[in-house]
Amino acid sequence: MLALAAVTMSSCLFKTEATVDVSVKNMLGVPAGAGELVYKFKGSDLNVSNRENANGNVATDASGVAHFELKSPNDFVPSGVGYDDQQTFIFCTYDKSGNLNGQTAVTVKPGEKKSVEIRQSSL
Repeated sequence: MLALAAVTMSSCLFKTEATVDVSVKNMLGVPAGAGELVYKFKGSDLNVSNRENANGNVATDASGVAHFELKSPNDFVPSGVGYDDQQTFIFCTYDKSGNLNGQTAVTVKPGEKKSVEIRQSSL
């Protein structure tokens, strides 16, 4: 019985609840290409000026898109427990000196797939 409970509980952990694709473009609208790090912050995080405060990061692919899988329990309360809420996330990029050079925010509900764009302020 205890083993069954453990398997049931572990199956809810780290379940993908929603996805966000973040397209990164420079100020001229040209896609960033591969390897640009995009940092994720929860909307309640007020200090996005420091990338060390991020809740994770993903590198862009060849087309300049970073794909984020938002999971429970870290990003959302696990689905199926009677609590269907939305969460706001802020996605940011930084220049080589560590200065914030682009950001966007998006509100996501479990089950959604969203796409957003960051337009960087410097080349």
